[in-house]
Amino acid sequence: MTITFYTNFINHHQVPLADCFFKLIGDNYKMVTFTPLPDEFRKRGYEDYSYKEYLIKAYESEQQMEYALELSLSSDIVILGAAPEYLITERIKRNKVTFRYEERIFKKIDRRLCHLTYWKELYEKHTCYRSKKLYMLAASAYNRLDTSLLYSYPDKCYKWGYFIDVPPIDIFSLLEKKDNSCIKVLWCGTISQVKRPDLVVKLASILKEKQINVHINMIGSGAWEDLICNLMNKLDVSDYITLLGNQHNKDVLRLMQEHHIFIFTSDRGEGWGVVLNEAMANGCTVIASNKIGSAPFLIKNRVNGLLFRSGNVRSLYRAVKLLAEQKALRERLAVAAYNTMQNEWSPMCAAENFIQLATALLHNEVPKIIDGPCSKAYIINSKKILE
Repeated sequence: MTITFYTNFINHHQVPLADCFFKLIGDNYKMVTFTPLPDEFRKRGYEDYSYKEYLIKAYESEQQMEYALELSLSSDIVILGAAPEYLITERIKRNKVTFRYEERIFKKIDRRLCHLTYWKELYEKHTCYRSKKLYMLAASAYNRLDTSLLYSYPDKCYKWGYFIDVPPIDIFSLLEKKDNSCIKVLWCGTISQVKRPDLVVKLASILKEKQINVHINMIGSGAWEDLICNLMNKLDVSDYITLLGNQHNKDVLRLMQEHHIFIFTSDRGEGWGVVLNEAMANGCTVIASNKIGSAPFLIKNRVNGLLFRSGNVRSLYRAVKLLAEQKALRERLAVAAYNTMQNEWSPMCAAENFIQLATALLHNEVPKIIDGPCSKAYIINSKKILE
């Protein structure tokens, strides 16, 4: 089987999965990129992976571009990520097995929804090919809801996401080393509206009022920094929150291993949120908004983490209070979270599941029923998953 994945540029979120594909099928796996790593990402500390053996850099020469185009038709399986649409148009017409790799289609509710041309574009991209061998790799638990509104991908939408290398840690030893004299809570993200850092400050205000022994560290920077600082001063919670600024990814992972709880407060604009993978894989007990794209796929409420009602600070507070007061529950959820990442949502699990799914589809067979990546994606009820 030959698999070709098309994307704009290679980054650290894609490499673990790509490496696993390469381990499993060798030169039969290719990743095609159309631009080098942008300077803005280099400045943010992104590693340049342009040396990878499986990489086809279409931007380097006409020959490489021609090869990229040839692969779009000759490959047994094509996965289209953030790459030009024309690559798969002829392939779909020939009814060759093809996957789209997308988060939410309606992640943002904006003025485009009022224009007929936008809906026409969506129809031509998704709905008109519903009878072809075109499938969706849903990198958001709410992707299936969006595609159902377009009457597209009937019974052809599969759970997907972003996959990180899971560190080989002794989770029980890691939890035992944590200092429980004060519960340390971590938040990490761009300080912007989508990430809802204001909820963290309001949470701190309630925790202080209730005299719960918790300290919150916030990693990141962004347009809302002044607003957050002003809100911290207004609510008088500077003794409960420390702003750590931007941190290198390695330091973020280290801090996750030192903290007890990770809170993920983003709203529905968070298509996936790989920081949740990282927190679960590094010994944190996670609390996440139910509207985040990764949360319903990765978290089973009260089994390997907690979900709270998006935007509701009281719901968030109840979850933090519960974990702060119940050490046994906190550690049980952390162990289950780590096992989920290691045994179900690791890059190797995803690669193996995908090859199994693709093989079945190539042979017109019914795919096996599995859990995790490449299992069937259904419409998620964001309220029901809180139960």
